[in-house]
Amino acid sequence: MPFRDPHTAAPCLWAIRDDDGPGFELSYTTPNRAADDQQRKGLEAALIASYRLKTGESPPANFGRIIPGYQQSSYRSGGVRGGALDAGESEANTEPGHPPEPWDNFKNVTDRNWMGNNWSEPYRLADRLDVDPPDVGLYRIWYEGDTPPLAYIGESSNISRRLYNHETTYGEDALFAYASRPDLDASYKRKEAESDLIGVHYLVHDHPPSAQFGYYD
Repeated sequence: MPFRDPHTAAPCLWAIRDDDGPGFELSYTTPNRAADDQQRKGLEAALIASYRLKTGESPPANFGRIIPGYQQSSYRSGGVRGGALDAGESEANTEPGHPPEPWDNFKNVTDRNWMGNNWSEPYRLADRLDVDPPDVGLYRIWYEGDTPPLAYIGESSNISRRLYNHETTYGEDALFAYASRPDLDASYKRKEAESDLIGVHYLVHDHPPSAQFGYYD
């Protein structure tokens, strides 16, 4: 089994081939917008969100997962190569992923009930110390009047710490809101929900949040 770098899906793809064999079929497309790195990643999130909505689950090799019966390799620096486990053994991240987010009110990305979540009221990042967000959940950052509407969508098991880091990047006047999500009790589940939100933002506004994927003006 390969390491998780240079591509984090490699161990899972190896395990699928080892379990099901003998190989894969693939197809590809090269839309003009894919030449732009941010657009390409936004389009990927939109495709995954659409797939999850249609099928009720994520593609098995996305979000750092591994299939039942296999141990996942570490990153190359860790030096641990995974492989098939003994009968009856399994890793924690083979548990079912989180179902797709409900696409309720999906077009209004700054509303309090966007995508079926119970978002907090908006606060300025300057006032983050007066807010007591939950540890586990989702959050969004934006500037009033901006297009596209959101600057960033994130997930965390420690939202307060993330907001502290984001204030340096986005400034004290940026707005944020959070949604408590104790059901997102594993990193891959939070990333599934985050990807749904980014993908929907892309589908509605034809662009990911303005500072997503390392972009910031």
